[in-house]
Amino acid sequence: MKKSLIKPTHILFVVFGIAFVILVPMLIPNQYMMTIMDNALIYFIAILGLTVMLGMGGQVTFSLAGTMGIGAFTVAIATVRAHIHPLIAIVLAVVVASVFSYLIGIALFRLKGTYFAFASIALVQILYSLMLNWKQVTGGADGIAGVPPLDVGFFVCENKVHYFYVFCVFALICGLIVHRIRSSSLGRSLASIRDNEIAARCLGVNVYQTKIISFVLAGAFSGLAGALLAFLNTNITSELFTFEQSSIFLVMAMLGGIGSTMGAFVGTVLLTLLPELMRFMASYYKFVYGVGVILLMIFMPMGLAGVVKSIFKKKKKQKQTRISEVE
Repeated sequence: MKKSLIKPTHILFVVFGIAFVILVPMLIPNQYMMTIMDNALIYFIAILGLTVMLGMGGQVTFSLAGTMGIGAFTVAIATVRAHIHPLIAIVLAVVVASVFSYLIGIALFRLKGTYFAFASIALVQILYSLMLNWKQVTGGADGIAGVPPLDVGFFVCENKVHYFYVFCVFALICGLIVHRIRSSSLGRSLASIRDNEIAARCLGVNVYQTKIISFVLAGAFSGLAGALLAFLNTNITSELFTFEQSSIFLVMAMLGGIGSTMGAFVGTVLLTLLPELMRFMASYYKFVYGVGVILLMIFMPMGLAGVVKSIFKKKKKQKQTRISEVE
């Protein structure tokens, strides 16, 4: 009997996605909270790059905020100064971020493991410094203001709800791309590198090239996220693309479950909303946040996705046990 290609998780994903798109604009009371949700979708797109690099390939990187900044400033310069159409500016942002990631990846992937992670920290700090101090290009501390509304061809985004629907489309496309990568030869190569790099080499996997490709994909996703952020905020400054933001991206991925697309989405939404829900704690927020991360690492090392998978496996095992007892 041929195995069905449609899994229960696929159905769950579709139902959840439809409910999210329909209910969020209905339930969120104001434009401010819609902006928070728009930001969550943007961050999710960026974290998909981390899903490819870390979840599939096992490579820890803190460079996402930096390449996100490249995408954002590319759009700001292209639309404000060169008056390029927003859609062309988005494509340009993805290309620039990807090319930058490729050129930097050639050098960075001479390093391995912890050394690569530390090098990515240095990279995001260097990019932040450039964005802050290269006044002729980035506007310095003031950044670049006046980014026009996003024009997708058949309509212009005039409010936060419009942006929400457009970002949902971008997020869906990116999520499907990552899902396709996971089941492709590239995904299998990344998984083999993550599990055992030496064995992967023996099996004929070009480890160096595969790592660079994953880094370029991460750069492309974060570059796209930065481009969308530029249109949402209309004013782009270097303070949006710090090492702290890269660290938050990593925590979001860990909370949802590294390697899980759905988990990345849930983790992103939760940690984007959390600061707003914990405003009453004022200065204690970061303390609680840090303790929460530690507890997460101890009790849920595989994230929320890992917990859900273990529950499904347990139920499946119990069902198989009952069937065997009946037989």
